[in-house]
Amino acid sequence: MDIKHLKIKNKYDCTGCRACEQVCPVKCIKMIEDEEGFLYPEVDEKKCINCGLCKNICPQIKRKHRRTEKDVYAVKAKNSEDARKSTSAGVAYILSKNVLEKNGFVIGCAYNNALEPIQLKVDNIEDLQKLRGSKYVSSNTLNTFQETKKILDEGKRVLYIGTPCQIGGLYAYLRKDYDNLITVDIVCHGVPSVRMFKKYIQYLEEKYKNKIINYEFRNKDKVFWGEYCIKITFEDKNIKYLNANDDFYCSNFLAGNISRESCYKCKYANIDRIGDITLADFWGIEKINSDFFSKEGVSLVMLNTKKGLEVFNQIKELIVYSKHNEEEASKKNRKFKRANKKSKM
Repeated sequence: MDIKHLKIKNKYDCTGCRACEQVCPVKCIKMIEDEEGFLYPEVDEKKCINCGLCKNICPQIKRKHRRTEKDVYAVKAKNSEDARKSTSAGVAYILSKNVLEKNGFVIGCAYNNALEPIQLKVDNIEDLQKLRGSKYVSSNTLNTFQETKKILDEGKRVLYIGTPCQIGGLYAYLRKDYDNLITVDIVCHGVPSVRMFKKYIQYLEEKYKNKIINYEFRNKDKVFWGEYCIKITFEDKNIKYLNANDDFYCSNFLAGNISRESCYKCKYANIDRIGDITLADFWGIEKINSDFFSKEGVSLVMLNTKKGLEVFNQIKELIVYSKHNEEEASKKNRKFKRANKKSKM
């Protein structure tokens, strides 16, 4: 990275978190799409005052480390409906409800009206439904780091859920930890661009001659947890289900073929997590504890800080949990060990 002018020489140097853009005091940085549709910073050098703030807070340059002992749990929701409507076992939803009930705010990934994933701030249970389910697409943080700081400075609580690089960007922007901030990082498989996703949606709309209003990556209407069924909802209320292997976009996502360049050298693809809490699917739980397995889903919950443990304790009455260790957690979750390998396709 050319620090003086923030020009990205190697695309794996940038995750597109927007921290540099949001922290710039003269607003001279804009995020611009490249030819693949991924966002990268560009600087208006006439406005730049060379303060160096963008360089000093960039999480790709200055990675925040936890390196603490972790409490690791397999978790299921007591309410099977919470699990069934979620990608895994509904833990993110339960954590979010807990914060909202305490008059806090939740920021997480949702589709906007154009079916583009964005980080959305919600303050009520009804809108919380928009954050449910996995969106295997790059989510735009927009100005949510600024929104988060404003809420925190007002003394209110924020739960921010995102990919590890987004959580890293948030901490970089804030430049300090807040007692009233809770962060959840999702064990991430890499992120394709919004442009690619939208082109695929357009292709499907032309194929089926119908407008798509929702696209769910891991729906459980007809299958159990882990079977990867795509649910496509059309404007006329028709619904189509696809196996992930038969869906071009999802199959290539799972194969790691269409991720952002930085995903192939991800600094967060290890056991040293960035959030207060780490969430994932607890793959392989049936081998470790067959009695705990559930067809509705089992979440892996890693508590990385004292704050994460305190929040987990607040939801214990709503969940069933079993304690494990880092080795068991990482055995079938390869993103605790290494980043994706780039496809040669």
